[in-house]
Amino acid sequence: MKKISGNDINILNNPVILTGLSHEVRTYMNSIVAFSYLQGNDNCSDEERKEYNDHILNSCEQLITHFDNFLDSALIDSEKKGTTPSRFRLDSMFEELAIELNDSITRFGKKEVVSFVLDEQPDTEGLYIDEERIIRVIKNLFYNALEHTNSGYVKIGYKKRDDKIIFYIIDSGNGYDINKELLTTGRITNDRVKSNNTFTTIGLILAQKLVKGMGGELWIEPNGINGSRVWFSTDIRSLPESENTKAQLIKSRIAI
Repeated sequence: MKKISGNDINILNNPVILTGLSHEVRTYMNSIVAFSYLQGNDNCSDEERKEYNDHILNSCEQLITHFDNFLDSALIDSEKKGTTPSRFRLDSMFEELAIELNDSITRFGKKEVVSFVLDEQPDTEGLYIDEERIIRVIKNLFYNALEHTNSGYVKIGYKKRDDKIIFYIIDSGNGYDINKELLTTGRITNDRVKSNNTFTTIGLILAQKLVKGMGGELWIEPNGINGSRVWFSTDIRSLPESENTKAQLIKSRIAI
Protein backbone atom coordinates (compact mmCIF):
# COMPACT_ATOMS: atom_id res chain seq x y z
CA MET A 1 0.00 0.00 0.00
CA LYS A 2 1.43 3.38 -1.10
CA LYS A 3 0.35 6.14 1.29
CA ILE A 4 0.33 9.62 -0.18
CA SER A 5 2.38 12.02 1.89
CA GLY A 6 0.88 15.16 0.37
CA ASN A 7 3.61 16.45 -1.95
CA ASP A 8 2.24 19.85 -2.99
CA ILE A 9 2.46 20.66 -6.71
CA ASN A 10 1.97 24.29 -7.70
CA ILE A 11 0.61 23.95 -11.22
CA LEU A 12 1.05 27.67 -11.98
CA ASN A 13 4.83 27.29 -11.62
CA ASN A 14 5.13 24.03 -13.56
CA PRO A 15 6.06 24.60 -17.25
CA VAL A 16 5.36 20.96 -18.20
CA ILE A 17 1.76 21.17 -16.99
CA LEU A 18 1.23 24.61 -18.56
CA THR A 19 2.59 23.37 -21.90
CA GLY A 20 0.40 20.28 -21.76
CA LEU A 21 -2.64 22.36 -20.80
CA SER A 22 -2.07 24.69 -23.76
CA HIS A 23 -1.78 21.72 -26.13
CA GLU A 24 -4.95 20.03 -24.88
CA VAL A 25 -7.01 23.23 -24.92
CA ARG A 26 -5.99 23.76 -28.55
CA THR A 27 -6.88 20.13 -29.33
CA TYR A 28 -10.38 20.45 -27.85
CA MET A 29 -10.97 23.80 -29.55
CA ASN A 30 -9.86 22.43 -32.91
CA SER A 31 -12.22 19.49 -32.40
CA ILE A 32 -15.15 21.84 -31.69
CA VAL A 33 -14.38 23.93 -34.79
CA ALA A 34 -13.91 20.90 -37.05
CA PHE A 35 -17.07 19.08 -36.01
CA SER A 36 -19.09 22.32 -36.11
CA TYR A 37 -17.96 22.76 -39.72
CA LEU A 38 -18.86 19.15 -40.61
CA GLN A 39 -22.23 19.51 -38.88
CA GLY A 40 -23.09 22.45 -41.12
CA ASN A 41 -22.36 20.53 -44.32
CA ASP A 42 -25.48 20.16 -46.49
CA ASN A 43 -24.57 16.54 -47.26
CA CYS A 44 -24.44 15.63 -43.56
CA SER A 45 -27.02 13.02 -42.52
CA ASP A 46 -29.07 13.24 -39.31
CA GLU A 47 -27.07 10.36 -37.83
CA GLU A 48 -23.79 12.08 -38.64
CA ARG A 49 -25.06 15.37 -37.18
CA LYS A 50 -25.89 13.59 -33.93
CA GLU A 51 -22.41 12.01 -33.85
CA TYR A 52 -20.72 15.36 -34.52
CA ASN A 53 -22.88 17.06 -31.90
CA ASP A 54 -21.82 14.43 -29.31
CA HIS A 55 -18.18 15.14 -30.13
CA ILE A 56 -18.74 18.89 -29.71
CA LEU A 57 -20.53 18.49 -26.38
CA ASN A 58 -17.86 16.11 -25.10
CA SER A 59 -15.06 18.54 -26.03
CA CYS A 60 -16.94 21.41 -24.36
CA GLU A 61 -17.42 19.38 -21.19
CA GLN A 62 -13.76 18.39 -21.18
CA LEU A 63 -12.72 22.02 -21.51
CA ILE A 64 -14.99 23.15 -18.67
CA THR A 65 -13.76 20.37 -16.37
CA HIS A 66 -10.17 21.07 -17.37
CA PHE A 67 -10.41 24.75 -16.48
CA ASP A 68 -12.38 24.04 -13.29
CA ASN A 69 -9.66 21.67 -12.05
CA PHE A 70 -6.84 24.00 -13.06
CA LEU A 71 -8.38 27.10 -11.46
CA ASP A 72 -9.50 25.26 -8.32
CA SER A 73 -6.01 23.86 -7.81
CA ALA A 74 -4.56 27.35 -8.20
CA LEU A 75 -7.12 28.79 -5.75
CA ILE A 76 -6.30 26.14 -3.16
CA ASP A 77 -2.62 27.09 -3.44
CA SER A 78 -3.37 30.79 -2.97
CA GLU A 79 -6.28 30.81 -0.52
CA LYS A 80 -6.01 27.56 1.46
CA LYS A 81 -9.78 27.28 1.79
CA GLY A 82 -11.16 25.10 4.56
CA THR A 83 -13.74 22.37 4.28
CA THR A 84 -17.49 23.14 4.46
CA PRO A 85 -19.39 20.02 5.55
CA SER A 86 -23.16 19.73 5.24
CA ARG A 87 -25.73 17.09 6.14
CA PHE A 88 -26.84 14.63 3.46
CA ARG A 89 -27.29 10.97 2.54
CA LEU A 90 -24.14 9.58 1.00
CA ASP A 91 -25.91 6.58 -0.54
CA SER A 92 -28.33 8.84 -2.43
CA MET A 93 -25.46 11.00 -3.63
CA PHE A 94 -23.66 7.94 -5.00
CA GLU A 95 -26.73 6.76 -6.88
CA GLU A 96 -27.03 10.13 -8.64
CA LEU A 97 -23.30 10.31 -9.29
CA ALA A 98 -23.31 6.80 -10.76
CA ILE A 99 -25.72 7.88 -13.51
CA GLU A 100 -23.40 10.70 -14.57
CA LEU A 101 -20.25 8.57 -14.46
CA ASN A 102 -21.89 5.76 -16.41
CA ASP A 103 -22.94 8.25 -19.10
CA SER A 104 -19.37 9.54 -19.30
CA ILE A 105 -18.18 6.09 -20.38
CA THR A 106 -20.38 6.48 -23.45
CA ARG A 107 -19.05 9.98 -24.12
CA PHE A 108 -15.49 8.65 -23.99
CA GLY A 109 -16.45 5.99 -26.55
CA LYS A 110 -15.85 3.06 -24.19
CA LYS A 111 -19.41 1.86 -23.53
CA GLU A 112 -18.86 -1.43 -25.37
CA VAL A 113 -15.57 -2.29 -23.67
CA VAL A 114 -15.66 -0.84 -20.13
CA SER A 115 -18.29 -1.64 -17.49
CA PHE A 116 -19.22 0.68 -14.65
CA VAL A 117 -19.74 -0.98 -11.27
CA LEU A 118 -21.32 0.68 -8.22
CA ASP A 119 -20.84 -1.40 -5.10
CA GLU A 120 -23.86 -1.78 -2.83
CA GLN A 121 -23.96 1.20 -0.54
CA PRO A 122 -24.61 1.12 3.23
CA ASP A 123 -27.16 3.48 4.78
CA THR A 124 -25.55 6.84 5.60
CA GLU A 125 -28.36 9.12 6.76
CA GLY A 126 -27.44 12.30 8.62
CA LEU A 127 -23.70 12.39 7.90
CA TYR A 128 -21.84 15.69 7.82
CA ILE A 129 -19.26 15.63 5.01
CA ASP A 130 -18.06 18.12 2.40
CA GLU A 131 -20.24 16.77 -0.42
CA GLU A 132 -18.92 19.08 -3.15
CA ARG A 133 -15.28 18.20 -2.52
CA ILE A 134 -15.98 14.49 -2.27
CA ILE A 135 -17.80 14.52 -5.61
CA ARG A 136 -14.92 16.39 -7.24
CA VAL A 137 -12.36 13.90 -5.92
CA ILE A 138 -14.39 10.87 -7.03
CA LYS A 139 -14.97 12.33 -10.50
CA ASN A 140 -11.29 13.13 -11.04
CA LEU A 141 -10.15 9.71 -9.83
CA PHE A 142 -12.83 8.05 -11.97
CA TYR A 143 -11.79 9.94 -15.13
CA ASN A 144 -8.19 9.00 -14.45
CA ALA A 145 -9.17 5.34 -14.10
CA LEU A 146 -11.25 5.50 -17.29
CA GLU A 147 -8.36 7.08 -19.18
CA HIS A 148 -6.18 4.04 -18.42
CA THR A 149 -8.85 1.37 -18.89
CA ASN A 150 -9.45 0.20 -22.46
CA SER A 151 -11.33 -2.94 -21.43
CA GLY A 152 -12.71 -4.37 -18.22
CA TYR A 153 -14.31 -2.26 -15.52
CA VAL A 154 -14.15 0.77 -13.24
CA LYS A 155 -15.71 0.34 -9.80
CA ILE A 156 -16.57 2.92 -7.15
CA GLY A 157 -17.88 2.61 -3.61
CA TYR A 158 -17.30 3.44 0.03
CA LYS A 159 -17.25 1.84 3.47
CA LYS A 160 -17.67 3.10 7.01
CA ARG A 161 -14.84 2.42 9.43
CA ASP A 162 -15.10 3.81 12.96
CA ASP A 163 -15.35 7.61 12.59
CA LYS A 164 -14.23 7.66 8.95
CA ILE A 165 -15.69 7.10 5.52
CA ILE A 166 -13.30 5.41 3.08
CA PHE A 167 -14.00 5.86 -0.64
CA TYR A 168 -12.45 3.79 -3.41
CA ILE A 169 -12.09 3.78 -7.19
CA ILE A 170 -10.85 0.49 -8.62
CA ASP A 171 -10.02 -0.25 -12.26
CA SER A 172 -8.70 -3.10 -14.39
CA GLY A 173 -6.59 -0.78 -16.54
CA ASN A 174 -2.86 -0.23 -16.97
CA GLY A 175 -2.10 3.01 -15.14
CA TYR A 176 -0.85 1.82 -11.73
CA ASP A 177 2.85 2.60 -12.22
CA ILE A 178 2.12 6.06 -13.66
CA ASN A 179 -0.41 6.93 -10.96
CA LYS A 180 1.76 5.60 -8.14
CA GLU A 181 4.78 7.65 -9.17
CA LEU A 182 2.79 10.86 -9.65
CA LEU A 183 0.87 10.54 -6.38
CA THR A 184 3.80 9.42 -4.23
CA THR A 185 6.62 11.59 -5.63
CA GLY A 186 4.83 14.58 -7.11
CA ARG A 187 7.31 14.70 -10.00
CA ILE A 188 5.91 15.97 -13.30
CA THR A 189 7.90 15.19 -16.45
CA ASN A 190 7.22 15.41 -20.18
CA ASP A 191 7.11 11.62 -20.41
CA ARG A 192 4.52 11.42 -17.65
CA VAL A 193 2.27 14.03 -19.24
CA LYS A 194 2.50 12.12 -22.51
CA SER A 195 1.54 8.85 -20.78
CA ASN A 196 -0.99 10.40 -18.40
CA ASN A 197 -2.51 13.40 -20.22
CA THR A 198 -2.70 16.84 -18.67
CA PHE A 199 -6.44 16.48 -18.09
CA THR A 200 -6.02 13.50 -15.75
CA THR A 201 -2.71 14.76 -14.32
CA ILE A 202 -4.30 18.00 -13.09
CA GLY A 203 -7.29 15.98 -11.89
CA LEU A 204 -5.04 13.80 -9.72
CA ILE A 205 -3.21 16.83 -8.34
CA LEU A 206 -6.50 18.51 -7.41
CA ALA A 207 -7.89 15.31 -5.87
CA GLN A 208 -4.82 15.03 -3.66
CA LYS A 209 -5.13 18.66 -2.54
CA LEU A 210 -8.86 18.38 -1.84
CA VAL A 211 -8.41 15.25 0.29
CA LYS A 212 -5.59 16.92 2.22
CA GLY A 213 -7.81 19.98 2.75
CA MET A 214 -10.50 17.75 4.29
CA GLY A 215 -7.95 16.33 6.71
CA GLY A 216 -8.07 12.93 5.02
CA GLU A 217 -5.58 10.53 3.45
CA LEU A 218 -5.19 9.19 -0.07
CA TRP A 219 -3.38 5.99 -0.98
CA ILE A 220 -2.95 3.64 -3.92
CA GLU A 221 -2.59 -0.14 -4.30
CA PRO A 222 -2.18 -2.39 -7.34
CA ASN A 223 -5.20 -4.22 -8.70
CA GLY A 224 -4.28 -7.29 -10.71
CA ILE A 225 -1.31 -6.84 -13.05
CA ASN A 226 -1.50 -3.12 -13.93
CA GLY A 227 -4.82 -1.90 -12.52
CA SER A 228 -5.18 0.53 -9.62
CA ARG A 229 -7.05 0.72 -6.34
CA VAL A 230 -7.15 4.34 -5.20
CA TRP A 231 -8.57 5.03 -1.74
CA PHE A 232 -9.22 8.20 0.20
CA SER A 233 -10.69 8.85 3.61
CA THR A 234 -12.40 11.66 5.46
CA ASP A 235 -13.68 12.08 9.01
CA ILE A 236 -17.42 11.90 9.69
CA ARG A 237 -19.73 12.95 12.49
CA SER A 238 -23.45 12.42 12.90
CA LEU A 239 -24.44 15.95 14.00
CA PRO A 240 -22.62 19.20 14.68
CA GLU A 241 -22.57 19.98 18.39
CA SER A 242 -25.04 22.89 18.02
CA GLU A 243 -27.59 20.78 16.14
CA ASN A 244 -27.10 17.85 18.48
CA THR A 245 -27.87 20.11 21.45
CA LYS A 246 -30.93 21.48 19.64
CA ALA A 247 -32.17 17.97 18.86
CA GLN A 248 -31.80 16.91 22.49
CA LEU A 249 -33.71 20.02 23.65
CA ILE A 250 -36.59 19.35 21.23
CA LYS A 251 -36.71 15.72 22.33
CA SER A 252 -36.87 16.70 26.01
CA ARG A 253 -39.69 19.18 25.33
CA ILE A 254 -41.67 16.58 23.44
CA ALA A 255 -41.20 14.17 26.31
CA ILE A 256 -42.61 16.76 28.71
